[in-house]
Amino acid sequence: MSFVEHTLSGQRLQQLDGLRGVAAISVVAFHILSAFNPELVAEQEQSTAWIACTPISVFWNGTFAVSIFFVLSGFVVTHATLRKSDPLWIDAGIRYLRLAIPATVSALIGWLLLSLYPTSATEASSLVMSSWLRWTYQGVIPGPISAVYDGLLNIFLSGGSFFNNVLWTMRPELLGSFACFAVCLFKKMHVRLCLTFTFAVLVIIAGKYEYECFALGIVLREAWVSDRVPTALPISALIVGLILGSQSIESMRMLGLDWLPTAFTPQFRGGLLYPIAALLVVYGCMRSQPIASALSGRTGNFLGAISFPLYLIHVPLICTVVADLYLILHSKPIFFYFVIVIFIAIMIISAYAIERWVERPFLFLLNRLRSVLRARSGSEAVIRTSA
Repeated sequence: MSFVEHTLSGQRLQQLDGLRGVAAISVVAFHILSAFNPELVAEQEQSTAWIACTPISVFWNGTFAVSIFFVLSGFVVTHATLRKSDPLWIDAGIRYLRLAIPATVSALIGWLLLSLYPTSATEASSLVMSSWLRWTYQGVIPGPISAVYDGLLNIFLSGGSFFNNVLWTMRPELLGSFACFAVCLFKKMHVRLCLTFTFAVLVIIAGKYEYECFALGIVLREAWVSDRVPTALPISALIVGLILGSQSIESMRMLGLDWLPTAFTPQFRGGLLYPIAALLVVYGCMRSQPIASALSGRTGNFLGAISFPLYLIHVPLICTVVADLYLILHSKPIFFYFVIVIFIAIMIISAYAIERWVERPFLFLLNRLRSVLRARSGSEAVIRTSA
């Protein structure tokens, strides 16, 4: 979920950066509500407030936002790979470092904060009855070596971390990227599409529906570069995508649709509903000129730039500093929500500082490493004029 320049035939799709930033804000809202107002999040509670079952809840549906991340990753990783001639091992190695190093830093931040606030999440959870706040280490906190192990290896093996629970997305990001790299080994588009279709069928059979997003991202990229993406009704597609992305098991039960098979329900990390909805949203943002202009503006570009740092740092802060503040202010909810607003502002400023002074130099170093590896492998940095 990194900030990536989207360049297609010399045209940068800035709206995709903006969309990524909006999705990151949605994830932050999802986790804040899951922690302190779980009744507003259908995924966290069986008996939720009515608003959690309405289309407006899409704006804090973090699971759906992650589906958008994955579709964008399939699109961008495929396009970037096809525009280079680097060997597979270079692409795979650089992608691993791109995900693992920031994840390790965030796990270490989580370890430090949890060491300072080792029981805040548990105590806050007992007051607000939030199951989400229990998805973190509490009491005896493992040492920093465990955090390093989590970031470098365990999140890709086990699919999660109790130092920073959002790191579950790193395994799908890595494996989904590897699938994109494998597809890109073939020069002919029809071969790539056949392989993508095969991959899509296999992940459906395996029940790993989150990987379907990468397949849809690949197909969207191929359609875009061949100028076959439809231009009709992008706003309608966006609206339908947002409505589908707002659905939950609870809302489908209320609509009498809970009899549908798993493949067509918005299960956590499961079902085809969110991947299809995410594709519609991405398509709508690509093809609608007003939406594209809004997401390509200064605000959209800013949110896109800070999206990855914001995504990585917000959960450790919620489970420690904010949880501790909740313990102090829970009897004064107005003051607590005022603190939440300040907290979000501080997080955004912190994410910008990280993006400006940490992420950009890190990306520069990765590009240098790619150049060194490319030179040693004997390959040249050839940009393909056609893919």
